[in-house]
Amino acid sequence: YDEKNMRVLMDKKGYQSPTKDNILAGFKWLVMGAKAGDSLFFHYSGHGSQLPDDNGDEADGYDETLVPLDYQKAGQIRDDTIFTELASVLPKGCKLTCVMDCCHSGTIMDLPYIFTADNEGISQYNSGKINNLQQNPEFNW
Repeated sequence: YDEKNMRVLMDKKGYQSPTKDNILAGFKWLVMGAKAGDSLFFHYSGHGSQLPDDNGDEADGYDETLVPLDYQKAGQIRDDTIFTELASVLPKGCKLTCVMDCCHSGTIMDLPYIFTADNEGISQYNSGKINNLQQNPEFNW
């Protein structure tokens, strides 16, 4: 892969720090100019957490969050923001693969449907006939 097509944030010398502003800017950079047929990839390895829901859209009363390096000063990144800035802005036909290696990541994208990657789900995916998507009961239509 060409490094000009990647943005890496890391708490290591020589990289941009994974601060809240840099992560949010990374979201915008990733989706900027996205069009049908594009395949985008986002990977996060870090801390995840929960905060009390601030807008009443979570059935369990908690927003899932990413915890940036400067969270004590800048705050955490709520699932509502991740959905709004990373997922909902994508045009039809653009694919986004996200790998969230953090606690509380199961619904951290606040997507309207849930895919279960068990044997049945993987088999359906491989055959092109996914029919085990479940409506996310916490999604606020």
